[in-house]
Amino acid sequence: MAVDIEHVAGQIQRNCDISDANYAGLFSLCGLLLRLRDLFKWAYGLPPWEEPEPSTLMEWIDHRESHWENLYQEEYQRISIGGESFDPFDVNAINRRLKPQKLVYGAGYALGMKPSFFLAESRESHSVGELTVDSVGRELARDIFVTPAMRQGSRIFARHSVMLFFMWDQVLEMRPSVRDALVYAFAQYHVDAEALRRNPATLGHELAAISSAELRTWVYHEVGEVRETGFDGEVWQEIVSTYANSPVEIFARVVKDLLADTHPEGLLGHIIRHRLRSSLGFYISFMRPFMRSIFPEILDAFRAFREKDDWTLVEEARGYGHLKAHHHAQSLVDIHEDLRHDGADQARERIVSELIEPLGVLGSLKNLDDFDEED
Repeated sequence: MAVDIEHVAGQIQRNCDISDANYAGLFSLCGLLLRLRDLFKWAYGLPPWEEPEPSTLMEWIDHRESHWENLYQEEYQRISIGGESFDPFDVNAINRRLKPQKLVYGAGYALGMKPSFFLAESRESHSVGELTVDSVGRELARDIFVTPAMRQGSRIFARHSVMLFFMWDQVLEMRPSVRDALVYAFAQYHVDAEALRRNPATLGHELAAISSAELRTWVYHEVGEVRETGFDGEVWQEIVSTYANSPVEIFARVVKDLLADTHPEGLLGHIIRHRLRSSLGFYISFMRPFMRSIFPEILDAFRAFREKDDWTLVEEARGYGHLKAHHHAQSLVDIHEDLRHDGADQARERIVSELIEPLGVLGSLKNLDDFDEED
């Protein structure tokens, strides 16, 4: 039976909307508005640097929130494709059915255990060992939570449009703490970050080329997750489920990210092995406060690297970061397992007091806007 792509996309988009309706409260008001702004741009095919009229955007947001109210607490629907019905989380079966249409489907659980879905046009696929990397372009369905690279089993999805939006947001924000690293990264492509910020309509094509190039590197974070064995998958899933939407969940995800990034075959290992100066600069500039507090050694290494151009400095920081991540992971697991029978509240309090408060970032963890990760 023929596949009605518009009908399939509509079903997936409805599940996206159901997820958004039930999990929008994870984000601060400001964070939610920024995500809705990007969702509006996607819906109307706008480039990331083109801003809609405020009145038009706010009217659309009002309609979107009314739509969410009608979907609140609805069940996710099965996906019907050419007369066959699939569970929305059966990614492999759905992708087998959509492969002749050159479409790629993704589904998983994001921060706060928010279900996240997308449907996109396939660009190309390649292998990294036993893993398949699916590169996707135009997206036909998506929710408000997006991440440039995500993994389901042995498949990694590299989302080009999401990476472009993400990189533009970094340019637009240009946080003072990471401005030098961002300027350095763009300079490796002979692009002036400040000029790009001022003239995105003229230089946007260069940003698109850079984001695509960097995405090819960024998938190695997912490779590192597969290779890393320092955080048992089932225990980690239990921890993020038990402490969902809390500083403990964020801490667990940051530690897991650090393990992946610092694994010899992970993101930093790939950057070091291939001497990717631009990617190193972007790695530093993309770090959020929680990660910076756990892994300050890479910041010191980057400053020294810019003076000496010595990759062994970065490699030493990577190795130290990997050992530190293992220590954090084991400490988290030990406390969780020691107190699992005493209740989650007692374990949460001890994890916060012993592992998170010493980092000095607890006061900033009032919402989930500063951390984007999907598994």
